[in-house]
Amino acid sequence: MMDKRVIRLDTVIYFILTIIYALLLIYGIISAARNPWAICSIFLLIVTAALFYDNGILAIGRYIGESELLELLNAARFWLHALFTPLLIPFTWQTLRDADVSWVTKPLVKYGVFIVTGAIIVIEVIPLFRLSLKPIWQQGVLSYTRVGGSGGGLMILGVTVAILIASIILWRKTGWKWLFIGLVLMGVVGGLTIPFDSKAIGNVSELVLILALFATQKRRGGSHVYKT
Repeated sequence: MMDKRVIRLDTVIYFILTIIYALLLIYGIISAARNPWAICSIFLLIVTAALFYDNGILAIGRYIGESELLELLNAARFWLHALFTPLLIPFTWQTLRDADVSWVTKPLVKYGVFIVTGAIIVIEVIPLFRLSLKPIWQQGVLSYTRVGGSGGGLMILGVTVAILIASIILWRKTGWKWLFIGLVLMGVVGGLTIPFDSKAIGNVSELVLILALFATQKRRGGSHVYKT
């Protein structure tokens, strides 16, 4: 039987991820202040802030203990994911716009991106109004999980497809292959979750993708040309 007092590797991983996201957020804010980002590019910072919160709560959950407070803090994790993760879709649209992919500025595409994003948010948010959580210990980490399902499948699919399409187009048009590589590596790292029985590894895979997105944003020059 697992001793809940033992601090396992997953807890350490969550603390490390929290620190990395904090540093990325600070870097992003400074970068956006010095060289203003487009509104849709700023969505990356919002998602990063949500992931900072997510990993932070997972890191400190064992120290707060099973309580209404921890349940409330975990409920916020689900709301943040549903509200903000889909914003990576318009972010990827912005990367194509910055790369001078002309057809993405057509009204049908532009408004379609925001309609799809809004629809995914609504679909993901509605079930949260009857969200029911239960405490769970996994690898020394105390968190609250959904009762009767995980949810988020449509959101993950939509974001992944959007990033995949954008990464392929960027690679072909500009030679910038790192977004595509980041997406592939996310899948590879995420696949290690099962054999290692560690949800923290899944969060590491998210970081791999976020780093690729930050690199993509950073490499965009003032002339909208991606530097390889």
